[in-house]
Formats: sequence, C-alpha cells, structure tokens
Amino acid sequence: MKVYIRLMLAMMVVLLISACGQTKDQSADEPAILDVKIDVKSPIELQKKTEIACIVTYGKEKVNDADEVKFEIWKQGNDQHEMISAKSKGNGKYAIEKTFTDAGTYSVVAHVTARNMHNMPKTDVIVGDNAGSASEHEESGSDHSHHDDAAGVAVTLHPQMFTVNKEEPIVADIAYNGQPLTAAKVRFEIWKDQMKHEFIDANEQGSGKYQAKTVFKEKGTFSVKVHVETNELHEHQVKQVMVQ
Repeated sequence: MKVYIRLMLAMMVVLLISACGQTKDQSADEPAILDVKIDVKSPIELQKKTEIACIVTYGKEKVNDADEVKFEIWKQGNDQHEMISAKSKGNGKYAIEKTFTDAGTYSVVAHVTARNMHNMPKTDVIVGDNAGSASEHEESGSDHSHHDDAAGVAVTLHPQMFTVNKEEPIVADIAYNGQPLTAAKVRFEIWKDQMKHEFIDANEQGSGKYQAKTVFKEKGTFSVKVHVETNELHEHQVKQVMVQ
C-alpha cells in the first residue's frame, strides 16, 4: 500500500511539473506587439529648444535597437513636412531637439521600424500663444501638463491578437483632448504588406468606443489605420495587430 501511495504521489508531481512547463511555453510563444508612445509637452515655447521623444516597446521589452526612428513634423495648413532622425537615449527612448520659430498648431508623427514591424502614431502640439502663460501656471503650483496625445486625438485599438479566418470585433477607444470623442465618423483601413487595403466603417457604441467586425484571412502582422473624422478634425493613426 505504501509503495502504491508513493507511486501515485510521484505521478502527481510529474504531471504538475509538466503542466507548469506547458503554461510557460505557451506564454512564451505569444507574439509581442510593437508599441510607440509619443512624449512631448504642449504648449511649446517659441525660440526654445524642445525635446520631442517617443518610447518604443516590444511586448514588455524596451527596444533600444530599432531599425529606424524618425519624427515627421509640419504646421497644420502647410504642405512642407520636416523629417528628422531620432537618436536612442536608452531604455526604449528616442528623441530629437527642435526649436520652433513660428506659432501655430503642429502635427507630429513618429515613424518607427523595429522587429519587422512599423508603427506611426500621431499627435498635435500647440506652439507659442499660450505657451508662456502655461509655464507661469505650472510654476504657480499646478501639476497639470499635456503629454503624448492629450493635446489631440488619442486612439487605443483592441484586441491586439486575432485568430485567422474567424470573424471578430475590432474596437477603437477614441479620445480628444482627454475626453471621449463621440459622434465621429470612424473607418478602419486594414492591410498586410502589399495586400489590397480593406476599409470597414465602424459603429459608435458610446463613450468614445467604435466597433466593427472583420475576418483576417492570413496569419502575421497587419496594419490598422484608424480614420477619425468630425466637422472640426480629420485625423488618423496606424496601429499593428497580430493574427495567428
């Protein structure tokens, strides 16, 4: 009887170790997503060097060896776009320094290529005008400052993992100036490599949430450009999703 009990206990230990190993392997096999977050203050003072940066991550890993990181900057209403290569600052951060000489609203796009993926988030910043008063307001004790997409449109796309040949919802949470954006026209533009681009209209679900259903017919990394349009703005941001 004692031998039987020992054998049963041994078998249970083996099964437990096997199950734990399988869970670990499955987690390790899950593809990561290239994520890029722009970090820039707004408003920006005229005639002053300003850092424009982005934080690049791949899953939980900070990416310090991106193939290319550039910032595309232009003043809204002006067709002249400036493209500036960024330098790695370590810990996933890439940055440039720029001095603005003309007041107005500027668009900033971070073009990042790494891990065989490309991501190009966009944000808007204000230059001049209220920049001086904003600085005085911060010095007077306010902890409030604008970063990343808070000065414009912020898009969060989910889920980031899909199953091939299965109809699933794709959802975009959209905010404008930190508040849910409602009553917008939203379209998803979806493609992979040189494939034909597919356009899908999204339905508003309330509180800045827009949803559509789609079927990914191939495995791999797909780009999803979220087009956001209202009477006052027309913006787009590109995200990546994985299909397995």
